[in-house]
Amino acid sequence: MFGLAALAGCAPSNASSASSSAAPTPESNGTTPGATSDKPWEVAPAAIPEDEITETIESDVVIIGLGASGTYAATSAIENGLSVTVLERNDTFNANGGSHFMFNSKCQLEQGEAVDTAVAVKDFLNIGNYKMDGSAVWAWANRSGEAADWFADVVEPYGLHPVLQHSDDVVIEKIYPGTILFIGGANEPTSAIDQDPYNGDLGLGFVPEIDLLGTLLEHIQGKGADVRFKHTSQQLVREEGGRVTAVIATDESGAYKKFVGTKGIVVATGSYSQDADMLNFFCPMVTHNPNGDKVAQFNMGDGSGIKQSLWVGGAMQNNGDHPPMMFWGSTNCIKNVMVNATGKRFIDENAGQSNMAAAQFNQPGSTMVALWNDAYAGQLPAISYRADDPSWAAKPEELLAKWNALVEEGVFMKADSLDEIAAAFELPADVLKQTVETYNGYCAAGEDLEFHKDPATLHELTGPFFATKYDIPASLACMGGLHVNAQSQVLTAESEPIEGLYAIGLAAGDFYANQYSTRFAGNSLGRCMTFGYLVGRQLAGLE
Repeated sequence: MFGLAALAGCAPSNASSASSSAAPTPESNGTTPGATSDKPWEVAPAAIPEDEITETIESDVVIIGLGASGTYAATSAIENGLSVTVLERNDTFNANGGSHFMFNSKCQLEQGEAVDTAVAVKDFLNIGNYKMDGSAVWAWANRSGEAADWFADVVEPYGLHPVLQHSDDVVIEKIYPGTILFIGGANEPTSAIDQDPYNGDLGLGFVPEIDLLGTLLEHIQGKGADVRFKHTSQQLVREEGGRVTAVIATDESGAYKKFVGTKGIVVATGSYSQDADMLNFFCPMVTHNPNGDKVAQFNMGDGSGIKQSLWVGGAMQNNGDHPPMMFWGSTNCIKNVMVNATGKRFIDENAGQSNMAAAQFNQPGSTMVALWNDAYAGQLPAISYRADDPSWAAKPEELLAKWNALVEEGVFMKADSLDEIAAAFELPADVLKQTVETYNGYCAAGEDLEFHKDPATLHELTGPFFATKYDIPASLACMGGLHVNAQSQVLTAESEPIEGLYAIGLAAGDFYANQYSTRFAGNSLGRCMTFGYLVGRQLAGLE
């Protein structure tokens, strides 16, 4: 239930964005030439001279970034009658994952899986101790089903349609129903075993978002959208104390062009994970850990769209707690017995995906070792990654075949004794054997006296054993950004909207705190879809 279809669905929508920090060398903070700062991302470069701009292009809306949020916003804007220009620094769109958490869309309701929105939203807010903008969270909850159904209608002629993923009814570890995939394209998987969360080697191979964004790109270009690849935004243009009217970008040759948005400029450029200064300042949960320098940053956003918004008077979100979206490495987690580097259990192994990674990150060396056996293939719950199609549940014999193949590849090991496992993963053998003996006692008694794991999931661990080691978890993105309101307007430090400037997706803040939670699997892409839909409507005067 916590496999990579959920992991990928939570993945960031703008892993690489249209903006770049390759602006002129910073010379001022926007007012005082030669100023310096202990926050270099706030230091604005000199303004690009008008006489260096080679061309001016005007449209109703200019969107910076063609990841998920930018693509959704472009689709909504052009479908609502606006002319749209999209700037993307790469040579194609950026797709990650594919799971979107949307409240009570049609494909969810058709499966009889309605979610109590009030209960779920309060849970989401409680996870962040209410340190986010509750109005924005409620806007996602109240409008996301509508957005999902609207996009379903747009892509239906192209052969794509949404399906509901799994959910979990256990109260504490609950995954709320509402996670949808758009399937029907070339990336739709054909094998149930490839979608099982316990198969061990999904990696990031299943990315249905490629099909969805590719379809939407084809659609908006057919409707007249001006999509400029290899165009890198450098600076926003703001009238003196007033409206943001344009963005100056460089094309592939380095020539400056001004793109005027008469109704608005939308920043959809992703996170700041690749900016070391911003990462260290805003996401200390990662960098201030003893193993923080070893955490892989999957998101390729350099924070440049955020910086460019700051340079024209925008502010970062008030809450300085930017949680990472953390998961373990590329293999999926086999959840029978987990031990840390000391050979001891440290958690109820049924903990949700993001919580497991956070707990692992705070163990010695930030690693953990999983242990299980052949019998576990038949003890696992049958998980279907299609709520409407139970055949997507892998059979025990398929899991065993997969696990044994991974042993041959060296991803897993199989051993007759715990001593072999201890030697392979540098665990204290006596402690490991005592841990397993104690755990088996809990299985016999039907009660886990240490971590109170659900008795139904206590399965005796006897040899021969499978085992694998999970290295330091990865951070897929930093979940914090610009100070925005529920209408996606970028705000000043005094919480005043900057006219004409909007931010969505991972560039927008005020939505997460403490922990990115997989209780709402795919909520990052769900937020992207919802606010992309809403900002397009707002710019068209429909909100």
